[in-house]
Amino acid sequence: MADWSQLPPELLTLITKRLETRLAVLRFRSVCSSWRSSIPPKLYPLPKFLPSKTKGRCEFSLSRITRNTIYLVRLPENQTSDHPGCCWLVKIRDGTHRVGMRLLNPLSDSELKPLPLNFPKVFDLTSFQVIELGHEFVARLDVYIDHPLEPQSRDYIRKVALIWSESDNGDFIMLALLRFWPVEDLAFLRSGEKDWTLLENVNDVQDIISFNAKFYAIQQDGKTIVIDQSLNVNSIEQFGSRNSRKFLVQSDDNLLAIEMIFLTNSDSDTDDPVFTCSACDNVAGFRIFRLNEEEKKWHEIESLGDKVLLLGLRQAISVSASELSWGKGNLVFYSIGKDRAMFVFDLENNSASRLENCPAYFNLFWPPPKWVISSTLPKEVECKASDLGVSSPESLTSSRETMSNSTSEISTRKLGGECNERRPSAGQEMGSKRPSQSSKFSFKFCCS
Repeated sequence: MADWSQLPPELLTLITKRLETRLAVLRFRSVCSSWRSSIPPKLYPLPKFLPSKTKGRCEFSLSRITRNTIYLVRLPENQTSDHPGCCWLVKIRDGTHRVGMRLLNPLSDSELKPLPLNFPKVFDLTSFQVIELGHEFVARLDVYIDHPLEPQSRDYIRKVALIWSESDNGDFIMLALLRFWPVEDLAFLRSGEKDWTLLENVNDVQDIISFNAKFYAIQQDGKTIVIDQSLNVNSIEQFGSRNSRKFLVQSDDNLLAIEMIFLTNSDSDTDDPVFTCSACDNVAGFRIFRLNEEEKKWHEIESLGDKVLLLGLRQAISVSASELSWGKGNLVFYSIGKDRAMFVFDLENNSASRLENCPAYFNLFWPPPKWVISSTLPKEVECKASDLGVSSPESLTSSRETMSNSTSEISTRKLGGECNERRPSAGQEMGSKRPSQSSKFSFKFCCS
């Protein structure tokens, strides 16, 4: 059996550079002491105390930046045959000092409630596989308009994109969409700066994303704005219809643009592009484009292959059908309409179905599987605020490691001083970018 603890430090360094999620770093550090010391925890502290900005009669400020993470929780492969619903998708909104952690529907962003009476407040996931599929950052945008007749105050929830420095010093660059009548600008802020830099007069930006150390913003007319870390601005040629909805999503090493096409050409008159107009209840189809960074062009692709897309309210996720224990990919899940009705669109036969008419798909989101509810809880664990504080530097060398904010915690129990050989599971094939099988760890959150 190989002694993994004896891997050369330079090889460990190369491995750690490929660990992109907090959960992946947590698993890596739980293997043995030499692996733990080779990489610090990936905490990514969120920016606080952001400056306000005045433009004409409008003053705005961003606050309460929150991380929302989509997790795939599934049974080990040797138990999937006994449980048809072997996977569960859930979005978890990180808590703040005032608001506890919340469980959300990944498509509609609606809170999952009422939860079953016997739903545990503490999960012991040592027997589960947990995969972090992706995350988003949202912030509260407060706007004060000094109107000559009647001053107005408004607040909105807006998506923001962040790029952190590789030096692990917490430095960041933030991109935010300032969208409130009569203003629509892209705003940039570097850590330590006291004023926002504005890219003015953008036209109906539908989505923003950070990809390969650059920011991308896609407009409704199909034009894509590209901003590097020096705030140099370029653009990519337009594509698609100006009456369609556009999404940006990272799929492995590719950046995809998704065009949602409606049966009738009608623009939504809402402030947020959340599809409340009646015309948006009828989706005619989707077109998928892949970015060629060298050519600076979008190229249409005919199929997603094994991939499945989840188009949420402000976040799009790409996941492999094999990770969902399905034999079929090339599907798009989305939520539209005033009631945030959920649909699945099959790109192969160009057809849409309401999710409630497809139990195999609907049960992926709700209700929580019985095997989650009946999971064995760790002894003497209580969900108290005192248990959920931010970890101290000293805790990084203790036998229990914690990644947490004020109301959530992901922790691992130390596996001992030796590195154990593990055989890869189905989600750990060669070339698979996303780690699939969790180490022995506990996932703890408050749901009160």
